[in-house]
Formats: sequence, C-alpha cells, structure tokens
Amino acid sequence: MNQFKGVFLGLAEAPCARAVNSQKCVRVGGKHNDLDLVGKDGHHHTFFEMLGNWSFGDYYKEEACRMAWDLLLGPFRLKPEDLLVTYFGGDIVIGLQEDKECRDIWKSLGVPASRLQARGVADNFWEMGATGPCGVCTELHYIGSDGSLTEIWNLVFIDCLREADGSVKRLRRQHVDTGMGLERAAALLQGVPTNYETDLFRPLLNAIYKNSKGVSPYGGRYTEDAVLDQAYRRLADHARMISVCLADDVFPVTSLNLKQIMRKSFKMCSDVFQNPQLLDNLYMEVASSLGETYPELVSKQRQASVIIEHEREAYAKLRADLGKKWKGLLKKYPEIESLSDVEIPGFALGYTEFKETMAKLNSTTIPGELVFKLYDTHGFQEDVIERISKLNNLNIDKPSFWKLLAQHKSKHKAAFKEQTTNKNLKFDTTIERLIKSGVKCTDDSHKYDYVLVNDEITFEPLKCKLVSMLNEDGEWIDFLDPCEDRLYYLVTDKTNFFCEEGGQIADSGIIKVSDLVTMRVDSVFKIRDFVFHKGHFILDKSNEKKYVKCNSEVTLAIDSNKRLEVMKNHTAVHLLNAAMRKVLPNSVVCQIGSQVTDKGFILNLSVYGEKLSEKAISEAEALVRSAIESDARVVSQELDSVRVQGEAEVLRLPGERYPERGLRLVACGGPLPSRELCCGTHAPSAGLVRHLVVGHVRAARTHAPALLALAGRAAEQARELFCHVANLGRVAALGGAAQGGPLREEAAAARRRLAALPPSARSPGAPRGDLAACLRQLERLERLEHLEQPDVASALHGIAGAEIEEAMCEALGSGRAFVVHFVRSSYLMPSEAVAEALALETPLPALLLGCAGGVVRAAATVPPTSASGLSAERWLQCAARVFNASTRPRTPHSAEMDAVKVSLINCEQMVQDAMRIAIKFAQSHIDKPKEDSSGDTDTASENRQQN
Repeated sequence: MNQFKGVFLGLAEAPCARAVNSQKCVRVGGKHNDLDLVGKDGHHHTFFEMLGNWSFGDYYKEEACRMAWDLLLGPFRLKPEDLLVTYFGGDIVIGLQEDKECRDIWKSLGVPASRLQARGVADNFWEMGATGPCGVCTELHYIGSDGSLTEIWNLVFIDCLREADGSVKRLRRQHVDTGMGLERAAALLQGVPTNYETDLFRPLLNAIYKNSKGVSPYGGRYTEDAVLDQAYRRLADHARMISVCLADDVFPVTSLNLKQIMRKSFKMCSDVFQNPQLLDNLYMEVASSLGETYPELVSKQRQASVIIEHEREAYAKLRADLGKKWKGLLKKYPEIESLSDVEIPGFALGYTEFKETMAKLNSTTIPGELVFKLYDTHGFQEDVIERISKLNNLNIDKPSFWKLLAQHKSKHKAAFKEQTTNKNLKFDTTIERLIKSGVKCTDDSHKYDYVLVNDEITFEPLKCKLVSMLNEDGEWIDFLDPCEDRLYYLVTDKTNFFCEEGGQIADSGIIKVSDLVTMRVDSVFKIRDFVFHKGHFILDKSNEKKYVKCNSEVTLAIDSNKRLEVMKNHTAVHLLNAAMRKVLPNSVVCQIGSQVTDKGFILNLSVYGEKLSEKAISEAEALVRSAIESDARVVSQELDSVRVQGEAEVLRLPGERYPERGLRLVACGGPLPSRELCCGTHAPSAGLVRHLVVGHVRAARTHAPALLALAGRAAEQARELFCHVANLGRVAALGGAAQGGPLREEAAAARRRLAALPPSARSPGAPRGDLAACLRQLERLERLEHLEQPDVASALHGIAGAEIEEAMCEALGSGRAFVVHFVRSSYLMPSEAVAEALALETPLPALLLGCAGGVVRAAATVPPTSASGLSAERWLQCAARVFNASTRPRTPHSAEMDAVKVSLINCEQMVQDAMRIAIKFAQSHIDKPKEDSSGDTDTASENRQQN
C-alpha cells in the first residue's frame, strides 16, 4: 500500500475511485517480518505477489466483504465450512470499539457464528509501521484437514492514522485495501498442501537440485530435522526476492536487507549445494517463470548478473576476514558459538558494544536506542538482534526502536544534527505552539523562484511575516532587544532560503528586520515542515532604539552569487551522473549520494562490473561539455507520488524515502538526456553551467568511487589556471628554461592560485586529467635551475627576439614569402613588453601575435622592399576580427592591434583561428601587385578573402 499512502492521507490525488492489482511485495524487516519463518513452514515468504482490490473513498465494508465472499465461493469453488472469518474485537488502549458493523455484514452473507471470531489488535488491526495510515481489518482463513488455519485474504478498512505519540485518530475519508497472497491462493486452487508444491516454486526447486553437487532431491519434509529441505525452500524463496529486487533497481549498496539476504543465499549455495554460482542459474529460472508478467526481470538480466558476481566476490572476501576475528571474539564471549552463521562485517565490534552497554545498564530489556545503534551503525538485521536477545535472555524494546527508525528516516539530516548537537533546544515545543496559533508550516516554495532575462538570473527579496524567535537556548521570545554576539533562530511564514536537502548546501543571506536591524543567516534547516533560519544580528551603530518582535514584517534576501553557483553545480551533478552511465555501458552504475556547494561538488557512485578508468572520466567530461554547448533546457515539474509511478525512466536515489507530494522531476534534454527526482535548485539551461572540471577521484579503482568536480565560475578559474601552466611549459620548451628564475616565480604563483581553488579541486584523492597535468608541469617548472639575471625584462625581450628571428630564418630557409607566428615566450612577459617585442622589424612580411596574462596583442609588418600585395593594416584587420579588436597604423608599413582581454580557456583556439585567417589572406595577396590591396579592390572579392 506504500504507493497509495499519500492518497489515504489526502496528500495526493487517487488515480481512480476503485482498482484491482497484482504487485510484487518484499517483507524482510520492520513490523511485518517473516524472515525467521521462511523455509520452516509452507506459506511464509520474503517475496510474494499480492492480489488486491482498492477503494479510494468509494465503496466500503459491505461491498468489500461481499465481493470477497462471492469470489471464494464462486469462481474459486471453496466451501463455506472450510473457511474461518475473523474481525476486530475492539481495544481499550487505542480507544476503538468492537467492529460490530463488520460482524453483522458477515452474518448477513451467511457466515455461521461458529466460523466467525472476534480478535484483538495483534490480529485484526492493520498498520504499515509505527506511524501512518491504519485501520481495523477482517481476515479469511482456510481450515486445513488437521484443523490448522492459513490466512488467505485480509480486508483492511483504512480510516485511521497512527500518530507519532501512539494515538489513533480518524481520517477524513474511508478506504479499502484488500490483499490475497497469490502463492497461498495458488496452493488452494491447485490442491497442494503448501506453496512450495505449486508451479510457482517447483521449477526453482528442480533447478536447485539440477545445478547442485552431492545433494538429494527435494523431499518436501517439514520436520525439525529436515535441514536440507528447509535449505531448498529458503534458497528458492530468497532467489525470487533477490531477482525481483535487482530487476527493480534495488542495489545491495543501499539496501542492507537485500545485501544480507544475498549473503545468506551465497552461504547456502556454497555450503549446502556446493555451487557458488547457483544464484545466477536461479535468477534465470525466476525470469523464465515471472518474466512475462514482469518483463524487467528479462531486460535487467545482464545487470543483475554483474551485481550478483560482484556481491559473490565481496562475500568470499568477507568470510575470509571474519574467520580471523571470530576466534578472538569467541574466547571473550563463548555463548556466540550458536551465532557462527552470522556474517556481518561489524558483528565483532557491535556485539562487544552490546555486552558492555548492557552490563552497565543492568536491565533485562535492550533499550530502543541500543537496538537502533546495532541496526544503523553496526548493520545488525532485526532477526540477528532477536537471536542475540534470546541468547542473552533479554527482551527488546521494539516500539521504541521502531519509533527511532521512523524518525531517522523522516527527519531532515541537518535538523537531526542540529537537535542532536543542541539537545536542550525546544524545537518541537515551538512547532506545537506555532500549529496551535494557526501556522501549519513554512511555505518554502519560493526557494525555486528567480527571474531570467537575457541569460542573467536574479533573485528577488521576499517579504514575509516573522512568526517565531528562539534564543540560543531554544526559548521562545515574543519581543527582543537584539545583540550581535548571541545566536538566534527565526521562523517565518514563508521563505526563499533553501535548507540543506538532497545533498545540496543550505543558502546563506540576510533577513532585514528594519533599517537598523539585520540578521546574517549562516545556516538553514527544516523540522516538521518548519524552516529555521540560524544566525547573528547586525546592528546599526546609531544610538536609536533597536528591537525585533514577532508577527512583524521582514525581508529575506539570499546570497545571490552563492545560490547561482550552487544551481550550476547541481545541474552539473545530474549531467555527470547521466554521462557516467553512458560511458560505462558494461557496468551497473548506482548513485549513492552527492554533496553540492557553490564551490564544487562530489558525486558518490557504486560501480558494479568494469571499474572507473581515466578514459571513462574523460569521455564523461566530453559528454557534459557537449550538453553545455547545446544549451539544452533544464525543466522542473512538480508531481505527487502517484503520478511519478507513471513517468518513464526516472532516476531515483536508491534507498531514499520520497515525500507523497511536492516531488520535483528535473529533466534535461539535448545530447545527454537526464531525468531525476530532485528537490535541489538548478540552472534553467545546461549552457549556464559554463564549464566542468573533474579534478580528483577518490577510490578510483574500487567499486565505490567519488568524483570531485567543479562547475561554473570555479571551473572557469581552474581551466584558466591549467591553461596558464601549460603555456609556461611551452615557454620552457622553447628555451625559456634558461630563465629559471622568472619561470619558477610564475610556477610558485600558479601553485598559490591552485591552493586557493575550491576544496573539490584539491581534496584528497587521485588528481586526474587537466589537474594532474597541471601538477606535473608545475613540478617540472619548479625544478628548473635558477640563473642569475641582472635585467630580467631585457632577457625576456631577448628570448622573444630570438624566437621571432628563428621563425624568420626558418621561413627564409624554406622559401616562404611571409610569416604568421604566435610568440610563445610572450606568456612570461608583461603586456607592454609584448607590444614592444612584436614591433621588431622583420625581413619578410610578418604577422605576430602574443599573449600575456590573458591579454592578446598583435602586430603586422610588410617591409617596403616586399613585392607582395599585402597591406599591413588590412592584413591585421582580418585577423583582429576574431578578437573583435581595433587596429591602427604604427608606420606606413606596419600596424598594431589594441590589447584585448580574453579567457585563457578560449585563447588558444582564437589565436589559431586568427592565424588561419591571416595565412589565407596573405596567400590570396602574395603574388598580386601592391595596388590590388588598395581601396580599389573589388569589395565582394575582398569580403570572400577576409571570410
């Protein structure tokens, strides 16, 4: 029922008034945990298919009961005397009376009193967890020949809501959710004693025997000593569960339950059935059995095979490592001998902490906090915790554990951290007071607002009402005489600040209370839909009275530059995530998280199969660049949980719990399509990302790499620096090594600039790509010998002159009639010195270009003795158009271009374009009389030549 939770709560629109369905269900942990029973009886499973009919505020109890009874006695041909019906008998604790309405409905349908029983909360009150939609239910059981009961159908009447405090209140509308297990129904209709004798399981049991070594066929025995038959049943069940989870893109790296079930299965495959690869065979059998109904089992077969192989290898290594730790733990705690089958990486540390904590508590009940820590920190499954409690003769505080688990999954991470760090803060009390006053939540929809004009993004300040103030101790304040050295929390009825969510950093900015009082917002977090702005006040230095009071109007202004860079980086995360999937077609790529800031981002992946390579990262960068160049639109739309189900190829973060409404689907088209559920803020088009630089890769050769990258302004700064260092290397290669001093100084300055780059560009991890090349080049430059030069400027001018002279000699020796040359040594020179170097007289017509610190200069000279038809100024003009620069004559036979600032990223390409145009122009004029390049030249011909 999870996908319809939002419908029951009134948060999402129902897809229809009533429906029927069949669906895949996995039941491994939580309140409804059947794992211990799997294999021991014939009808409990970790995976089963649920057949159901639903009413979303339409029909209710009478019609639901009548339809169920008609189906069982009609098409299914069951006999009334073989059925037992139970209904809710009432409960004082939750304040609900006996469901007499349901009882009377069954009587009217002909169910005799001997086949109608009232039962309590444990049997006939259905709820999905510690909180959420719930309601009384009525169950239909089949009576076996031995008098045993097998539940075959549960009709749940959802009209209640379980609150966090344990209370139950009525929902506004009444709903019906019925569930009949396909496996149990098939056993009844096929006339076999258990589910494992049906055609759903028989092929799997046969496949296990066929692909095993040294085991007897499945015997179908259910006695305690039937260990082999239990293993048959358990492995067949687990193979179905593992197969459908992998086909539904549930990854072991984000699902502890799936990982543990896979490990249990690998253990049985190896130890019992003597075939470590058996799970691969069973996946194919499940795909053959269920693939027609669930085609993803077939389409995801290769992906599943890659993951199974990876997990099998990881499990083999785990067993080897655990064997070393087990002996020491066994000496300290001999009772764990019975837990030798438990294979959890953190078992030794977790069990030790459990024993030491319980010894201090001197209690017979394991507290919920400790249970949660064993589960969340050490990776203990609930069945393992149950076994530990029985082994030590202890009880478990399950309600407390379930409550903590629900809070952990629903609470915002930043808010959880804030509450944990400041335990005395009364955030919950504040929220209850706000709700009672009529403020239901903070409207934070304005965090997505911006104005886009000509590719310029601006963020308008937001006027709103201040509804709550807290001091640093969490105490509510109605009227405040502010000071600058104390911490405060402000809550407004609406906000344009983004709080830390989905891996994206929170906004910072200011809250203007008045002309005299402003709050600098340092962090933002959300608790129960209320946004708290945390920061310090900044006060005007005048002697006027300053105060802040609740219910006054304030203005919220975010840090626009920070937000814009965050938007660019978050869009870049999506593009890089999509690119990684494209460049690793033979691997299974799973995003397990990201961290997005205004300075850069980290993309955490889990890669099954082929590991990440330098080539793959470079190809991914190229794909992202193509998307940026295409300037593909980035579109966001808001959906509810039901509508998301109908969207194709939407990427979700595995293991993430998404809300019932307000889901944002962020899609980018173009050459690198991407569709992800994401609550973050994004650039309106890929082009605004500007640049992407993947600087470091942590754990590159493992299956859990992390890509540290820059986008937007930070990426541009990094690329400029990389280009500058590469240019210094070219100068050294041209003979600038003789000038070790200046080059070393430039290298040292570049090293300082590198250190000033955002953390993502220089974090621990293997540098790669342009960053790695930059670091190598810096090391070479820093090793150059320092030669004493009394006049560095004259020496650099000499190097430039020698370089130009060498170019002239080479041209004369080759018989060329002109020279177009870029002076590489200009990278080391001041801009004015470049102009002087380019003004040298040359024996051939020459067009020279130079660049110093991103400032490009150019000059052209045509000696009076030249027989060419070139005009120096017009020759230079055609090249200068690339830079959109002006030119002016210097002498009758020479001209110079105005200095132009260009990005080092684009500089080399622009210089090459200018040189190519200059060469074509010279070639078209070189054999013509001088007058051909005068003002009398045919205009159309000239335009063609210049183009």
